Parts: sequence; C-alpha cells; structure tokens
Amino acid sequence: MSLALVKLKGLSLFQLIALFKLNQTLRRSGRFSFNKNQKSTSNLTIEEAYKILNLDKKKNISKVDVKSAYLKIQKKIHPDVSPETARLSSIVNEAKEIVLKDLE
Repeated sequence: MSLALVKLKGLSLFQLIALFKLNQTLRRSGRFSFNKNQKSTSNLTIEEAYKILNLDKKKNISKVDVKSAYLKIQKKIHPDVSPETARLSSIVNEAKEIVLKDLE
C-alpha cells in the first residue's frame, strides 16, 4: 500500500490520509483487498460515494460537478499512472455511477 501511495503524485497530504482512511474502512468491511483472487464486490453506500468524490450531498451539485470531481481523482489514481491503484480506480468509478444515479 505504501508503495502505491508514494507513486501518487500531486495528491496533498490531506487527500492521501483520506484515501488511507477510505481504504481501511473498505478493508474492515470486507469490500477491499489487495488479494488479486478476491472478487470485487464493493456495494458502496450513497454517503460513501459522495465522500469518495469529495462532494457534499447537502449542496446542490450537478452532473458536471460529479464528472469534474471524478476526473480530478482519476488523473491521480488511474491504473495507467500507477498499476497498484487499479482497485482504487474501480471504486472511484463505482462511486461516480452511484452519485450520478442519485442525482436523477
């Protein structure tokens, strides 16, 4: 995990800590593992999805805001940038889909 975090260029210390906390929460709930044999079933809640994208559910946000937040995060953790972050990238993808469905 620490090797993957070292490769994440452009993230602030706050963002790294937030990603670490999210990772720990998902691992404790059994929805995240670095084990490649594990099936990827995440089932994020709406609150977790908003938190992952760093969006406030109480504010009036648009689909453009969601896509902008999604792209900002994906530029830093996309598997093309760092292959170790492939699972995190899929969780961010799932979060984006959940938030967009919630906005409809």
